[in-house]
Amino acid sequence: MAKKSRMYGGVKFEESIENYLNRESASICQFLHFLCIEDISQYLERTVYANNSWHFKYSISSMIKLFIVMCFRQLSYEKTMASLTEEEAILLAFYDDNGVIKLPSPKTLHNFVNTDWAKMESVK
Repeated sequence: MAKKSRMYGGVKFEESIENYLNRESASICQFLHFLCIEDISQYLERTVYANNSWHFKYSISSMIKLFIVMCFRQLSYEKTMASLTEEEAILLAFYDDNGVIKLPSPKTLHNFVNTDWAKMESVK
């Protein structure tokens, strides 16, 4: 399996999903970190956000993965956001160019799921 590299806080991290498969327990975020959903993100960007560039405060891929975490954990929007650790936020790529973790509010996640996904369903 291929290794994945990322920069955080000026330090380069190289990881492989194999590191997590050997653990007794792993977070859903650790597995989602290696999931490439850029094609879905690009489709959403072209169809739903074409005229709304203001929606790009957070990565679409990160928001989709966060929604998956919420569904997997079966938590509310508020409890999902409160349950994320710093490591999980990093794995879901919720950090800026300066390495500062920037998480969306529960309301932002709710809006993404209930408004943006509904728009995508209507595009089909």
